[in-house]
Amino acid sequence: MISASPKILVIDDKVMIQNFLETLLATENVELLFAENGEKGLMMAREFQPSAILLDIMMPVMDGYETCRRIRATPSLAEIPVIMLTALDNREARISGLLAGADDFLTKPFDTLEMKIRIKNITRLNRYRNLLAERSRFHWVVENDEKGYLILNHNGDIQYANQKAQVYLHLPEAHAGVNFVKQSKLYYHFHSLENDQDDHRGGGNVIYLVQPESETARAFWLRVEILRSSSGTESHHLARISDVTDKMSTSQDIRKVHLLVAHKLRTPVSLLYSGMDLLNKRMDLIPEEEIKSTVKAAWKSAERLVLQVQDILMYLDAPVELAGGAPFVVSDLEEMLDSVCEALELDHVSISLPMPLLKHKLGISREALELIAHEVLENSKKFHPSHKPNIEVRIELRTGNSIQILFMDDGQSMTAEQIMLSRMPYSQGEKWFTGEIPGMGLGIPLVLSLVWQAGGQFRIENRSSQAGVCVSLNLPILAQERQEA
Repeated sequence: MISASPKILVIDDKVMIQNFLETLLATENVELLFAENGEKGLMMAREFQPSAILLDIMMPVMDGYETCRRIRATPSLAEIPVIMLTALDNREARISGLLAGADDFLTKPFDTLEMKIRIKNITRLNRYRNLLAERSRFHWVVENDEKGYLILNHNGDIQYANQKAQVYLHLPEAHAGVNFVKQSKLYYHFHSLENDQDDHRGGGNVIYLVQPESETARAFWLRVEILRSSSGTESHHLARISDVTDKMSTSQDIRKVHLLVAHKLRTPVSLLYSGMDLLNKRMDLIPEEEIKSTVKAAWKSAERLVLQVQDILMYLDAPVELAGGAPFVVSDLEEMLDSVCEALELDHVSISLPMPLLKHKLGISREALELIAHEVLENSKKFHPSHKPNIEVRIELRTGNSIQILFMDDGQSMTAEQIMLSRMPYSQGEKWFTGEIPGMGLGIPLVLSLVWQAGGQFRIENRSSQAGVCVSLNLPILAQERQEA
């Protein structure tokens, strides 16, 4: 059985000191390990990962300074607190110990009370270090979890929100201090279900956030579990948000990949085959005008089929084919966007391009960025009520090494579910699947793939001041030496 007590490794060649420490700390909640030289001490430190190391300076073969330097040079040992034991009570010895990496000192002969206090303090310090490491691991898990997590203060203001919670609640990037209830009421109705068996599990309560059904989207349900806790004088609440739409909805989500692909491809194939079959069997009996009509219908089906297949092939091949190419120069952005807008027949697009940014080059090819702009702007047109959106394109210096390109339209806002589904291949933003919306639902997933491949970031969210959607791309600026090369 592994002991839960802190392990203290004593590296000292004198048996008398080892016996003294064992007697002194016998009543303390610590487990002592002993090594008579630096080499053995290093070996035991690697094996047992102690909470602290008591290290004598004056030892044969390898003194305490060299042992401490090697401890600090070993990644698995570098954070372990080291207390040096020395009979040398002078400034030079302490400076040498500090340079070697020591955290504290004890001078012989030992003051027993002082030693106990310092060991308690140093093991407490190591415990805090371990807690910080555990917190970092916990943060990674939460940020990558499928559920949303919030930390709220006693007023219900958001202190922390992971990525999923930001999407669910449509939070801005600077969301610290945003009130949870006020933000939720902008998009959802509050509900409480009396028959929810988990309502009071763990001392918390459960509420439901419901985005009502609309002409363009089905009802969207979020289950919010709030656990009330107290830390010191200030209370905090942990909230966990789960998408329970499928569980709560009576209709099943039919946005399944195989259904969409099957319908999208089967319909034009069936029409094409039936038209050609009719001509093949009755060519001599059908009037010329009917033949022309049948051929035109078959051609439309063939054209539709080709476009669907091209969408799939582009999604599969574009990230590889567009991986190379010359870096994109920001000064070419306006000309490139004009070309895309002309191809899409978009008339109301304004571009804000600050002069100081024109000199920069981005870590993405023109071909890739042009395809990204085409997909984003095409979506703005496709899902706008009149298919004539007003679009604002804004370019900003995001940080010292990246540029942000914003595409903002005045079309319909999206639900949290639609925002999440937009990242998934073969999903389209319609309430009931009809298959009549052009495309295969691969535009945004393709954009994501190209942006991530360039080392950038992608975000899609509703505009805060009006209806419409904002798509933001953060793309890295090439380092100066790469630009000059």
